[in-house]
Amino acid sequence: MERWMDIKKLGQLLRWMGAVLLLGASASFMLEGWEAYGSQLRYFLFLGYVLGLAGLGILLGWRVQEDKGARTLLGLAIVGIAAQFSQLGAMIHSLVSVENGELPRSLLFEVESWTPIAVNTAALLVLIPVAYLGFSALNRPQAHRLTAVYLIACSSLLIPVRHGVMLTAVIMGVVLLALWFDARFIAGTTNGGTVEGIVSRVLSLLPAGILVARAAFYPQSALFLGLTTILVGLLCFEMLPKFVKEDAARTRLQALMSAPILIGWFILTFQYLPTVFRATPPIFTWLPLSVLFTALSVRACGGAPIYRKAAALLAALAWIGQLTTQPTLFTSVLCLAFSIGLVLAGFRYQERVLFVTGLVGALFALAYHVHFAVELYAYNPWGLLAAMGIVILLTASYMEKHAARLFGRLVLLREELKGWH
Repeated sequence: MERWMDIKKLGQLLRWMGAVLLLGASASFMLEGWEAYGSQLRYFLFLGYVLGLAGLGILLGWRVQEDKGARTLLGLAIVGIAAQFSQLGAMIHSLVSVENGELPRSLLFEVESWTPIAVNTAALLVLIPVAYLGFSALNRPQAHRLTAVYLIACSSLLIPVRHGVMLTAVIMGVVLLALWFDARFIAGTTNGGTVEGIVSRVLSLLPAGILVARAAFYPQSALFLGLTTILVGLLCFEMLPKFVKEDAARTRLQALMSAPILIGWFILTFQYLPTVFRATPPIFTWLPLSVLFTALSVRACGGAPIYRKAAALLAALAWIGQLTTQPTLFTSVLCLAFSIGLVLAGFRYQERVLFVTGLVGALFALAYHVHFAVELYAYNPWGLLAAMGIVILLTASYMEKHAARLFGRLVLLREELKGWH
């Protein structure tokens, strides 16, 4: 029995080794001097390679009745479909642009007219049943949907965009499609939690990975780098916890994925924004990071209070920095409104950091209101004094009438604060 178990483990190890070797063969296919044979021949050679993998997988499952090896080969064929779309996309790009970035000659696919493009597009139709068979082997209940989503995602590789915000929009579209599909149809299902199910879910993101990898060969702006890095971080923050079952592991994964989000924010803040604004306002730098952490707190599997506290402190830093560097009456009003919102959020979540941060921000904003009031005194002294006198009298009257209730609420608030975290 023990020997049988050892043989079984050896078979699994060999299967993984074979899969890695086939992936390596696929990756090096275009790096071994095949460019001397022309783009068309290379395209159809790789197409034959993909069909060969699929055919061998079908033969292995049908004749040999070995399902695991068949699933492995069909899964590798699915990966090859994305590479096939990428090659066709390179041909389309060669017709509309002469810019190839730093791509090596072996990775260039060039044609001189649209006729080969039409032929190659028609040849891709034979890969539709391959995709369906592959996803049927990995996740049969969702095979038709997975096939449709995967082919739509692969079609993004045909868009002749290689840099800039347009490329970021394409990558974001593919990512959002994969996230929506995963949340709508696969997440939480029995098949989605198996190894094969997880592989089928990751495959829908493969075209986005190819888009990012291809963009590395072209000069990119700081805006693209920052936005794309943040996008990758948000994607991993959302997707990776779905692949593990332990809550502690989910929390650690999400905390780790905060790093690329911060890196992207640093790129935008210190490389892109200074080229747009001579003096970058703090609300354009720290406040977006606060919004990001607020979004993370909503989607966090664990540790949401930490993200909320970080968001509150960053937002307070943004508004206070804005008031100290570029003070205006409108800014102080916004700071006051935000601080009141933080106080209410502190009551909502029973968190002292939110409450105290909001209270400090409110006092800071009120101090600037007094500062602006003093400046206005020289223009309309009697009106300002009258308004202040009326406000003070009304406040005194309210406090005298409701002194006991106010004092009781302050005592209760102090006792509640002791129990907050």
